[in-house]
Amino acid sequence: MRKLGPPIKPIIQRILPEVNRKCFLNQTPGNSFNAFARKHKNLPSPSDLEVSKLQNLNLDLSSSYLEIFELPERDFHPKYNARKKKQENSPESITKTVVHERKAKETPTAKKSEESKLDNPTKKRGRKPKVHSLKEFTSPEEEPLEKTVDATPLKKRGRKPKKQESRSLNSIQECLSNKAVDKKKTKKNETTNAAGSKSNPKNEHSISTSENLTIDASISFEKSTTKNYESSKDELIKYIRKAHLKKRGSLLLENQMLDVKNRVDIVDNKLCDDAIERLRPSLEKYKGCDIIDLNPGVGLWSHKLHKELQPRNHILMEPHPSTYKSILDPLLESSDSTYRLVTDNGMNWTHLENVLSEEYLPHQHILDWKDPRSEQVNNTLLVTANLACNQPRRFLGFRSLGSVVIYQFLSAIRTRALFQKYGKVRMLLWINPYDARILPRNVANRKKSSLDAAVSCSHIELIIDTDETDHKKREKSLDIKRVVSVVEKMKEKGVRIPEGRETNILKAMRAGETGLEIEELSPKSLQKELQQMKEALSLGDLEKDSADDEDLDDLTIPDFLKKTPEYERMRELNRRHRRRIIKSYKLSDLADDFQKIQTLYRKSCLTKSATKVNAIKREIKESSDIFKENVAALSPNDAAELQYMCDNRRAYSQEPPCLFWDRREAEPLKSFENEFYPKKALSLLDLRPGFMPPSSQDPGYYDTLSFLTMQMCLVPAQSLNETLENLAPGARDWMLAECPSLTDPLRNGCPDLELFSARCITSEMLIEMCEAWLRWPFRLQRDELLHRLGSEAYYEQAD
Repeated sequence: MRKLGPPIKPIIQRILPEVNRKCFLNQTPGNSFNAFARKHKNLPSPSDLEVSKLQNLNLDLSSSYLEIFELPERDFHPKYNARKKKQENSPESITKTVVHERKAKETPTAKKSEESKLDNPTKKRGRKPKVHSLKEFTSPEEEPLEKTVDATPLKKRGRKPKKQESRSLNSIQECLSNKAVDKKKTKKNETTNAAGSKSNPKNEHSISTSENLTIDASISFEKSTTKNYESSKDELIKYIRKAHLKKRGSLLLENQMLDVKNRVDIVDNKLCDDAIERLRPSLEKYKGCDIIDLNPGVGLWSHKLHKELQPRNHILMEPHPSTYKSILDPLLESSDSTYRLVTDNGMNWTHLENVLSEEYLPHQHILDWKDPRSEQVNNTLLVTANLACNQPRRFLGFRSLGSVVIYQFLSAIRTRALFQKYGKVRMLLWINPYDARILPRNVANRKKSSLDAAVSCSHIELIIDTDETDHKKREKSLDIKRVVSVVEKMKEKGVRIPEGRETNILKAMRAGETGLEIEELSPKSLQKELQQMKEALSLGDLEKDSADDEDLDDLTIPDFLKKTPEYERMRELNRRHRRRIIKSYKLSDLADDFQKIQTLYRKSCLTKSATKVNAIKREIKESSDIFKENVAALSPNDAAELQYMCDNRRAYSQEPPCLFWDRREAEPLKSFENEFYPKKALSLLDLRPGFMPPSSQDPGYYDTLSFLTMQMCLVPAQSLNETLENLAPGARDWMLAECPSLTDPLRNGCPDLELFSARCITSEMLIEMCEAWLRWPFRLQRDELLHRLGSEAYYEQAD
């Protein structure tokens, strides 16, 4: 057994206080203790306190470190003993003994040289050994007073490591201890009265734990009052920036959707105040209700909503408590606080179902399907959530996780699941702009999700909007007309828009635009380039003629060779601009003819005189024949553009309008990127569930509704006549006989289904078609519907 020499005694005296904690083996660099001892010979002498501790332990300093820490010696292991016997008889062991005897006869100078070689060993090729500091062998309370050894690690070649803000364990503990002492002193001074009596201070909450010291200690957010909480935008941004520091280790794919670095938080007080001001009239009924808050983040929106409604229960479901709990503490620990923090992911329905219980919501009661109160609005419960993400990732065929959650919320309305089992519960959702497709602004964006929302909700409105321009737009004149009517409603109700939050279409209306200007009839990019070239020509920067004066009179040279390429480009743009204006006027005239036909259909239904009705029908037939001939004479692209204009005008003129965007009661407020962190503008969506018909209790109702919705969206621009024929053999005749709304002009229908596109169908028509399908004796069975929908959930399996 190897003995520890005298140079090792000082380090042993510093290691002994760590014996009781049994941390030595976790801090030693491998099993080579003597190698470390040879490297650190010159160490300061121990203090008297350490010597006294050493004497109290009654340990022999000459004993080995294996004996001190009660480790079994290698000689006692049977495998080691057998290996040692084999090595003793080997030729290598004999040569080692000879070399050892020669070294014993060497002079003292040779010994010194050998010792110097041991102190300064030669560098070997290969991997550099890890250099350990003295702090690894000492506790934080017993650091050495003098540092005689440079324990900085050697620099390695390769890529430089990324800089990360980190603190050592000692500095963190010192910081926390100093803060605790300061808080105790201030509390003692505050609680002392004039007579010198003191009150017991309350225990303060602390979130620093040993597991999260690397992140939570560096993200220390000072507690503040409500007043400071409202006016600390810069502090909120600084806090979130530190919370989004890159963590070590890669996340699973399903956890990347909920990663804290992918969250977008609201950090602007004025934005929240403006949103609450807009919602105040409709929130009067919800005062004193229960609030379920998913992903509150820094809690600014939660605080504003709580301050307005004063709820009896406010449940905060935050899946990142280690990041956000310290900043939510002022809300949780305030006097008479009704907040309750649940450290689970609210977008996991298993965790959400745990919250939907009597423990958290004692005032809510589950309603039966047959209970009439299940179709009434529940004003005692409100749900708000932040579904936005900084970098959207596709998930389960959807564009983002927020789209999935919105789709499931809409499904919960139809099936009365989740919190919709308490009645019709309103939802306020912060979403990304691309997730607002359930509220389309033209018929081109009316997809399956928007049809599901139209059937499930009675009202959908944007409170806050990013005002981003869509790639596909409808006629600007329709938007201007709708804004005029919306502004009149706002004046009647006394609703105003704060300065700086006007949308672009509202600014255009106030500037006197009508949408019928020539500038609106051709692409803006073409007009911009043409205007720049005309200005350059007037200033003399663009040359017109490229030939000499003599060549200009030569009739053998073509005219296009006498002009510069820039001038020819300007002439081409001018021709394209004129052709586009002529084409726009032509298509607009054809769209006016289509609108005239729809007006005649409504007029024929309102006229009681038989002679007048016959005259109107003859006029309708003549007008429709001429319209169809004109459409057939157009190119396919022009015909598609004309149909798009006609469908937008039909959706606009329906009563009520086909699009929820045209039903809005007020213009949305514009949001900006600097009001969120990371800088990404969001929208606030107001969802109010609608009432389900009695036929919705049929087991196959929602499967049929999904099937019909899918068929309408397969080819949206297709005529409704062709779409009904593709449902099933004989389905068209049955639907026309059982669904009078399809051909009733007063109910937004059209007798000529060739002039009615599938994307213009209303929610009332869809519900009526679903009920008629369930009455049809030759309808497709449920398993066949599920097969066409791509589902195998209800297929019968063989025994």
